[in-house]
Amino acid sequence: MDLLIIYFSLAVGISFICSVLEAVLLSVNMSYISLLEKDRPVVGKLLRLHKTNISKSIASILILNTIAHTLGAAAVGAQAAILFGNDAVVIVSVIMTFAILFLSEIIPKTIGAVYWKQLAPMSAQFIRIFIWITYPIILVTLFVTNKISNGKSDANILTKAELLESMLLSEDDGVIDEKESDVIENVLNLDNIKVGEILTPRSVVFALDETMSIQEIIDTREEIFKFSRIPVFENSIEEVTGIVMTKKIFKQALIDDTISLSEIKKEIFSINENVPVSKALDLFITKKEHMFLVMDNYDQTEGIVTLEDCVETVLGVEIVDESDSTVDMRELAKEKMKQKRKAKGKN
Repeated sequence: MDLLIIYFSLAVGISFICSVLEAVLLSVNMSYISLLEKDRPVVGKLLRLHKTNISKSIASILILNTIAHTLGAAAVGAQAAILFGNDAVVIVSVIMTFAILFLSEIIPKTIGAVYWKQLAPMSAQFIRIFIWITYPIILVTLFVTNKISNGKSDANILTKAELLESMLLSEDDGVIDEKESDVIENVLNLDNIKVGEILTPRSVVFALDETMSIQEIIDTREEIFKFSRIPVFENSIEEVTGIVMTKKIFKQALIDDTISLSEIKKEIFSINENVPVSKALDLFITKKEHMFLVMDNYDQTEGIVTLEDCVETVLGVEIVDESDSTVDMRELAKEKMKQKRKAKGKN
C-alpha cells in the first residue's frame, strides 16, 4: 500500500510542478523580465534565457511531465493489481485519470497563470534543473522541431497591433488612464499620419514680405507679437524664402530699423507633405529647427508645419496660449475657403 501511495504521489506531484512551470513560462512577458533584471539580475537573466529559448524550456517540462504520467500510471496500475487484483486496475485507472486531470493539469495551470509574477523567479531555477536532467532527450526533440520550423520562431515578437490591443486592455484594467492610453496610441500611429494632415495651410499662414523694412513692420503689423518665428516671402506666400525670428526684428529695430527682412532672414527647410509625422519629428530634432515649409509633390507650397504641431499630434490636443485667437488653423482655412466661394457666387 505504501508503494501505491508513493507512486501516485510522485506521478501527480512531478506532473503538478511541470504544469505550474509551463503556465508560468508561457504567462511571463519580456517587460516583466526587464524589470526583474534590474532588481534581481541573476534570476532575471536566467528567466530571459528560458523565455528566448522557449523551445528548449518547454521541451524539458513536457518530457518530464510525459514520463511522470506514463511511468506513474503504469506503476500505480501494477501496484494496484498486486494489492487488489486485476479487476481493480480499471477502477484505479479511472481514479488516476481524474487525479491527473485535476491535480496535475487544471489546478496547477490555473495557479501558474494567475500567480506567475510571484512564481517566476523560483520557476527559473526549477526549469534550469529540468533542462539539465532531460538534456540528451531535448537535443533529439529540438533536432526534429527545428527541421519542422526551419529554425524560425516569431512567438516572442510583439506586433504594433498587439501592443495597441495590450494597451487598451491595460486601460480597461485601470493600469493606465485614458490620457496615457491616447498618447501611447498616438505615438504608435505617428508613422501613419502625414505632415499634410497637421500642417497650417498657406491660406491662413501669417507671413511677411521680405522687402518690408523693420520700421514698417513694427508700425503696421501688430500680429508679430503673437509669434516667435515668422515665414517671409517674395512676391506671394507661395514663394516663401526664409524665416525671421521676432526677437531679431526687435533687436534690429534698436540698431537700424531701415533695413529689410531679407537682410535678417534665415533659411527655412522644406519637407514633402507625405512625410510621416515621426520622420518630421526626427528632422526637427536633428536640424534643431522649429518650423518647416511643406511642399506638395509638384514643389508647390502647401503651408508650414511646426514642432508644436507634431507635439500636439502626440498629445492629441491643441496647445493654445493666451495670444492665440484661433484653436484650429485648418478649420479657419476651410472657413475662409467657404467665404471666398460664397463671395464668388454672389458676383
